[in-house]
Amino acid sequence: MKRCCMLVAGLMAAAMLLTAEDGRAATKLRLANWLPPVHHMSATLGAWASELEKASGGEIKVEVMTAPLAKPDGQYDLAKKGIVDIAWSVAAYHPKRFWKLMAVETPFAAPTAEAAGVAAWQWYKKHGFMAKDTADTKLLALFAHAPHLYHSAKPLTKLADFKNMKIRTGGNGVKIAKIVGAVPVFMPPGATNEALAKGTLDASQFPWESVKGFRLAGVTSHHLKIPGGTYAGIFFLTMSPKTWAKLSAGQKAAVDKVSGEWGSRFISRKWDAAEKSGRDAAKANGNTITVLSDAETAKLKQMVQPITDAWIEKADKAGLDGKALLADYRKIVAGL
Repeated sequence: MKRCCMLVAGLMAAAMLLTAEDGRAATKLRLANWLPPVHHMSATLGAWASELEKASGGEIKVEVMTAPLAKPDGQYDLAKKGIVDIAWSVAAYHPKRFWKLMAVETPFAAPTAEAAGVAAWQWYKKHGFMAKDTADTKLLALFAHAPHLYHSAKPLTKLADFKNMKIRTGGNGVKIAKIVGAVPVFMPPGATNEALAKGTLDASQFPWESVKGFRLAGVTSHHLKIPGGTYAGIFFLTMSPKTWAKLSAGQKAAVDKVSGEWGSRFISRKWDAAEKSGRDAAKANGNTITVLSDAETAKLKQMVQPITDAWIEKADKAGLDGKALLADYRKIVAGL
């Protein structure tokens, strides 16, 4: 009888151990998402989640959420407060927190999403901004979209055509719109299609991928590409400190493996790859694609230089060397 009880106890202990191991193997993280399923970011986040699962040997599984829990500017707080495990959004929606990171969004600073995202991570970390600005979460990646162009319902081929156009913009796009004589309009990206269809917008400033992601091909007929791009928007991916603290050492190592520069490059490359689908959608709809002339592009660069100068001035007032910092970022971009 005693031997039988010992055997049962041993089996129960083994079962409990297996259950504990299964619990570790089934650590589930929720990743907040605020874009529609048709947008490539839903698939991109899923691809990154799969990389994390593989890196953890199956110990971590990530649920990419389909219903938004907050507006884009509320995503950081979702992670900070532990409402979700991981969140991402646009850095420009947090101008006080990420103002230094806006160096990445100065006009004509980077030609591709990959260059912008990888350089952003290296630069932000190198100068200690990451540790200070995101100390209340576990920053996982900084990634970018490809440089903006303009998608319009009206002919748009030269700078003069921008005058009085109502353009959906964000970040430095607001300043650029004002400089070229347009009227900047802020609205959530997902509302752009309806606004263009109703005529409350004349154009939108987005990279090519948004033509498919936000179904713009049918509500626009003209696309103006800027050689070298205007600017590439920068995003953050960050984890709740509560979630990070609960992970095992092995799980933390897995998160680190798919984060940092690797994660920044992985996600940014997905944005570059998505550009083709947007161009193809515009072409399939028979839309007109125009490349801004060299002369007009040179003129635009001069016009938007005050945006870069303003960032340098702000950095200088904060006790930093703005010109040197921006030069260092562009040097990193050139070296990639």
